[in-house]
Amino acid sequence: MRKTLYILFLSILTFSLFMPFMVWGQTIPQKGVQSITPEEMKAHVAYLASDEMKGRNTPSLELDTCAAYIAREFESYGLKPVGTNNSYHHTLFAMRTRLGDTNTLEVTFSQGTTPFRLKNDFVPLHVTANRKISELPVVFAGYGITAPEYDYDDYQDIDAKGKVVLIFINEPQEKDSTSIFEGRRQTEHSKILIKVENAMDHGASGVLLASNPNSRSRRPPNHWPSLMRNPPKNAVPLVREESTDKKIVCVRIGKKLAEAFIEGSEKNLLDLHSKIDEMLKPQSFNISGLTVSIETNLIADKTPTHNVVGYWEGHDPELKNELVIIGAHYDHVGVRGEDVYNGADDNASGTAGVMEIAEAFSHCSDKPKRSVLFIAFTGEEKGFFGSYHYTDHPIFPLENTIAMLNMDMISRNDTNEVAIIGAPTSSDLKAINEEANKNIGMTLAYDQEQYFMRSDHYPFYRKNIPVLFYNTRDTPDLHKPTDDPEKTIPEKMANISRLVFSTAWIVVNRTERPNFTKVR
Repeated sequence: MRKTLYILFLSILTFSLFMPFMVWGQTIPQKGVQSITPEEMKAHVAYLASDEMKGRNTPSLELDTCAAYIAREFESYGLKPVGTNNSYHHTLFAMRTRLGDTNTLEVTFSQGTTPFRLKNDFVPLHVTANRKISELPVVFAGYGITAPEYDYDDYQDIDAKGKVVLIFINEPQEKDSTSIFEGRRQTEHSKILIKVENAMDHGASGVLLASNPNSRSRRPPNHWPSLMRNPPKNAVPLVREESTDKKIVCVRIGKKLAEAFIEGSEKNLLDLHSKIDEMLKPQSFNISGLTVSIETNLIADKTPTHNVVGYWEGHDPELKNELVIIGAHYDHVGVRGEDVYNGADDNASGTAGVMEIAEAFSHCSDKPKRSVLFIAFTGEEKGFFGSYHYTDHPIFPLENTIAMLNMDMISRNDTNEVAIIGAPTSSDLKAINEEANKNIGMTLAYDQEQYFMRSDHYPFYRKNIPVLFYNTRDTPDLHKPTDDPEKTIPEKMANISRLVFSTAWIVVNRTERPNFTKVR
C-alpha cells in the first residue's frame, strides 16, 4: 500500500514537471525533463542488470558488452566520441601483479645495517611503486588517518615529508560498537589505498603497514602466489595501471619488524595501539636512531577495460571550454559460485540516469553555454579505477572542469527522498540543486556525509572540483545476488535524473563557476 501511494504521488508530481520553470535566471528546458521517463530507465536497468551480463565484473566480456551498449546510446543522442582513438571508450588497464626479482628491506641502526627477509618479515603491497628508497628516516603515524569529520588526524603534530611512515592497519576502536568511526563498521579510512593516498598527501616517500600488535602471528599476511605452497585463485588483488611517479614504496611488515623499529624509543606498539583506542588521540612521533632502505619490484599482467565517454559541446565561444561531468559507474562484482550479482541498484540505476540525462540534453532546442561530458566509469567496485584514471589522464583540462555530479544507487527505498552527499564542497552547487528541486519536489537529505569517500566523485574532489553525489541509501540487497531489476523504482530513478539534469543545466548556463571548499 505504501509503495502504491508513493508511485501515485510521483505520477501526480510528474505533471508539474512539464510546466515552464526558471531557476537562477535559467529556464529549465521542459523537453529535456519530459524525455527522462520511468519506462526508459526501467529498460536500461533491465538490460544492464540481466543475468546475461553476469554481474558486469571488471574486467570481463560482459562489461565490454555493456560498454558497447552505452556507447551506442551516446551515439544515438548525438554525443561526440572524445575517448581513446576518437572513440566512445576511454581505455585503461586492470592489472594483476606478481613479485619481481628484487624486493628488499634493510634497517640501519646505530650499531649497523640489518637486512630483513621477504615473506618472514615483509611483503610488498600490491599498490607499491617499482622503486628503491635509501636510508630514509621513519615516523610513527598511528593509523595513518586524517578524518576531520571525526576530529582525528594522525599527522597533526608530525612532518612526514620525505620520510617513511609506520602505521597500523584498520582504524581506531575497530571493535567498539560505540566508536565515532561508525562503530564496528569499517570506514573508508581503514582501506589501504586511502591510507597510502593520505601518506602521499603528507609528502611521505614510503609506507610500512603493520598488523594489530595484539596479533599472534609475527609474520606479515602474504598474498603473493610465488611465496605460497598452494596459492588460491586470484590471491593478488586487481589494481589499475598508473605511472610509478604517482606511487610510493609500500610494504606490509610483521610484528617482529614493527617492534624493531620502535625498540630504541622507550615505547612499545601495544601501548601505542591501546592509547590511541582509549583516548582517540594520535600518539605519533619521529623514530630516531635508524633509517630504512626498501626496494620493491612487481611485474604486471594487464587487461584493458573502458570508461565510456560522450561529449556535448557548449555553444558559448568562451564558456564552451569549461565543462560539467555527469557520471556513474556501470560495473558491479560479477559472479560468485552459481550466483549472479546483477547490481541493479548498484549501479545499473545510476548508469541509466547518465544515459537518460544525456538524451535529455539532445532534446533541448536551446544549447547549453558550457560543455557536458558524460562518463560511465569502469572498475568502481575494484577501487574507483575509472574515475582515478580519468583524473590522472583527463580528456579535458581539470582546471576547466567546474563540477562533477555523480549518481550511485538511485532506485530503492520507497520514499520521496534522495541523499545529497558532498554539498559542503560547494555552497553554490547545494543552493542550485535545492532551487532546481522545487520543480521536482523530492526530499533532500544531508545526513550521509560518512559516505563521501565511497564513490566516483571522490577522485574529482581530490583535484579540487566541487561535487554532488546522489544516492538513496543502502539496502539489504547491497552486494548480494538479490539486487535485481524488479526491486528498482523506475519513477524514483526518473525523478532523481530529472533533478540532476536540471541542476546541470543551471550550472552549465550560469556566468559564474560554482565555488569550491576543501572539506578534508
